[in-house]
Amino acid sequence: MIGDSNSYEEILERIPNRRDRFIEHNEILLVRLEEILPVLLKDSDFDTWLVLGREYNEDPVMFTLLPAAYRNASRYTAFVFKGTDRYVLSPYGKMMTGFYTSVWDVTQGDFWTALRKLLKDIGAENVGVNFSSSIALADGVTHTLFKKLEEVVGDFVRLTGAEDLVVNWLQTRTKRELDLYRDLDKIAHAIIAKAFSRDAIFPGITTTSDIEWSLRDLAERLGLETWFGPDVDFQRKGLDNPRSTGVVCEGDFLHCDFGFHYNGLATDTQQMFYLPLKREDRTIDELRRVIRDTNFVQDTLARNFIVGLTGNDVLCQTLKEVKRLNLEAMIYTHPIGFNGHGAGPTIGLWNNQKWVEGSGELKLRDMSCFAMELNCRTNVDSWEGQGVFGFLEETVAFREGHIDYLDGRQTEVYLI
Repeated sequence: MIGDSNSYEEILERIPNRRDRFIEHNEILLVRLEEILPVLLKDSDFDTWLVLGREYNEDPVMFTLLPAAYRNASRYTAFVFKGTDRYVLSPYGKMMTGFYTSVWDVTQGDFWTALRKLLKDIGAENVGVNFSSSIALADGVTHTLFKKLEEVVGDFVRLTGAEDLVVNWLQTRTKRELDLYRDLDKIAHAIIAKAFSRDAIFPGITTTSDIEWSLRDLAERLGLETWFGPDVDFQRKGLDNPRSTGVVCEGDFLHCDFGFHYNGLATDTQQMFYLPLKREDRTIDELRRVIRDTNFVQDTLARNFIVGLTGNDVLCQTLKEVKRLNLEAMIYTHPIGFNGHGAGPTIGLWNNQKWVEGSGELKLRDMSCFAMELNCRTNVDSWEGQGVFGFLEETVAFREGHIDYLDGRQTEVYLI
């Protein structure tokens, strides 16, 4: 997509236009439907998967099934999958030819009657439906639709929770998506570097809010939408709050948390920048140690990414290892993909460093992506022993049993 471009200006010139993004979106969707979904269905404990929703109150999974031209369901919409067969019931179903077989004409019959007929025709007996008590993204069918479904087809099919299939559909990436993610990581780094340049930051004048708006504006120029914040803050000698905000001054250690969506995939990145005092060297060297200590926590976490371990397994083992070296670390790493806080194993929460119920018990799968998010606190002598946090986060791929830092990671203090 953007090749070897690494500056914001080069990316601005080379980023695909909306038409090309639509083509890319649809190509990726078709590969996912043809290569990933049949395998997941074969491994499931039901014979048919049903994704059901209504316009403006969609199951979140539905957005991962719609071709690029469709932003929402239309009235009642259903996707039905059995083996390698794919069906859609939608007023615009015929326009999805190539992705799905349309089996309902809105002008000729009732949606529920058509859905019942389809399930009978394909011999559905055990239908997976998206409800779950522990995974929000797998709990997309509404109470009203579920009750109606029971009424319409409950006499001949059994309705089963499709939690495992939903989680694996959402977290499993194709090679094409991983290649795309590498470009997205470059874009994230280029936007952050541009926002934290001397051209954009003026000590004593620029505020953290100004930098946040700069990040938003730079993303918007590329046709990207931020999915949170973004958040910018700083640490300063003599201030206890490690996430202070306001006017930026020389001597501040700045931190940003920034993420955007592109063609359905989310990024999540945190980096740190130092605005040095004139003729100052000692603090720079000490802040390098802050980053190195945080890198060590990343390395330890990466070594513990093993297919089949749960998120809680990885959390406990990593914290045990860094504690032996007297490093004060916290880990709150999460899956990422269609959603910023995606489906898959959660590895710690910032308010829970022991055992995460539900998503923490999910197991790591190959060909998945994570936002490797964590921090490490290191005492800085030139700040009179004040504890300074290294807050780092990188969008990474986990494939062939190894962590892939898609566009590298921060290993030095970035100076403004």
